[in-house]
Amino acid sequence: MSKWTQNSVILENGDKIYQKFFDKTGLQKVDHLSLILYGDPINDSFLKKLSLSKHTFASGDSLSKIAFKEYGDARLWWVLAWFNGKPTDLHCNLGDIIVIPHPLQEALLQAYERINI
Repeated sequence: MSKWTQNSVILENGDKIYQKFFDKTGLQKVDHLSLILYGDPINDSFLKKLSLSKHTFASGDSLSKIAFKEYGDARLWWVLAWFNGKPTDLHCNLGDIIVIPHPLQEALLQAYERINI
């Protein structure tokens, strides 16, 4: 077993958003390797350390655009994805409220706190 897989979890994804891909390739699911297990964003003691702002997801929005506006770095889109339980932009619907945690450093500390399976 490689070092990449010995401490990881293989996740099966059969989400409907991949249906065209499944139809084209004949696959029924996609396996993803979970390399990082993130902490719980809804931990009460963690939330006390944060200031939360909100953004209503609108046409033309993406998590990377919101991250750039809020944090100055589009690469931090994953913080918003993790905190809101929306793994990709395709999981965001028009009108969804995207909660934005501040300060960023506190959110990052909680995200990288390991959880045990």
